[in-house]
Amino acid sequence: MEDITMRKIFQYIMLAVVTIVMASCTSDIEETTATTGKSNVQLVVGEFPAFGDSQTRAIGTPDEGKTSWAEGDELLLVIDNTFYGKQYATFTYNGKSWKLTSGELVYREGDPAYIPHVYYAPNYKWEAGKLVLKEGKVAGTDEYIEGNARITGNDETITVSFAGATRKYSRLRIATLPNEQITVDTEDFTPAGSSDMEQNGNYTLTSDEKGNAYLYGNFVTNSQFTVKYEEAPLATHTFLQATVNAKSYALDATVVSLTDEGITYYQIVEDVKKELDAGKTYINLILAPDVDEETLEAIHSGLLEGDARDGSINLTLIGCKKIPSRGFLHFDMLKSIALPDVTEIEGKAFSNCTKLQKVVLGNLTKVYGNVGKNGIFDGCRTKDIDLVLSKDQKVMNGGETEGGYCWTADITKDYSGSDEHNGRVFLDYDFQSITCGYPVP
Repeated sequence: MEDITMRKIFQYIMLAVVTIVMASCTSDIEETTATTGKSNVQLVVGEFPAFGDSQTRAIGTPDEGKTSWAEGDELLLVIDNTFYGKQYATFTYNGKSWKLTSGELVYREGDPAYIPHVYYAPNYKWEAGKLVLKEGKVAGTDEYIEGNARITGNDETITVSFAGATRKYSRLRIATLPNEQITVDTEDFTPAGSSDMEQNGNYTLTSDEKGNAYLYGNFVTNSQFTVKYEEAPLATHTFLQATVNAKSYALDATVVSLTDEGITYYQIVEDVKKELDAGKTYINLILAPDVDEETLEAIHSGLLEGDARDGSINLTLIGCKKIPSRGFLHFDMLKSIALPDVTEIEGKAFSNCTKLQKVVLGNLTKVYGNVGKNGIFDGCRTKDIDLVLSKDQKVMNGGETEGGYCWTADITKDYSGSDEHNGRVFLDYDFQSITCGYPVP
């Protein structure tokens, strides 16, 4: 007798798409209630003062985030019924409709089936009935939303809705360099999709064409995070209150370019002053590879005219490969300086920067001067400075040349793990700590 049992395999899914809107407002750290309906967006300004627009990214402009389904998006479903039990499937959007791309959804006619779970979680996949991270993916770097689904239309349609979905995490939007990789060091952060709080985490993010990068999860009271480009700090923040579920927070880690052709001394001064007027203590600038003394002097003037206090400024200069002699002479306002792309430094470059606490340098190949003889850190209290070097830094060998004393990189010897590294010595200067691949305190 013909088996009257029939199987129905779903290969299409109709979605009640709910646009998810996340906005931001004009403050360094801002809050925006982000529910799944456009009509229910509330703007809540946080505790930090307003930041002005940046040349790279206007932090005050609304950023809606993801507002519609895009080709390649995936939905992860579970279907359950008495005869076949639980089954797991993935549907992928091809730009026009949703197609079953893995697993199967099978049930017996007359045996009621229901869908207990449907997820939009780009970092995850089904494996042995569990959601697991895809290879190379990290929790907290994308959404993790659970929606609702039901079988309709004569048992031949699955309707999915995220209208009632509630995010159990917040979103951190970082406005920074466009299309660049940044890192975020976190403290006491629970990433979306996980229930385990990380005391110390490190996330690698890539910003979009607008300069936005995103981190999803929850910070507790007094949690801190730092945004870096390579090893250069761009911004840091401490949450004075725990983040709230379904709210979006924004941090300004933008960078101002001073590489425009024809830019004048006074324009540079004004650009730096604007950053200070906006309340920033992290000043991030892009310079030409062969930056000249006049440009650095203009930056110094901008800091002075902007009333930067001694030991208050964290200066990051991206792009410059060579620092001229006395380039940062008497930059007393510097608390830290980061030069992630620099490879060559001339004598007395940081002389008499008496308030320096941290210096980040690129992979150096040549440095002029020696301790007490036009050395780059003469007049600095290097035993109070934390030095961060490229993990690829080589041992520097010094000697007299026709142009004076010069240090050159020994391409056969890594500095990391060397006697000098373990002794916290670089270019014959003693430092409080030296990080090169790993820290030596």
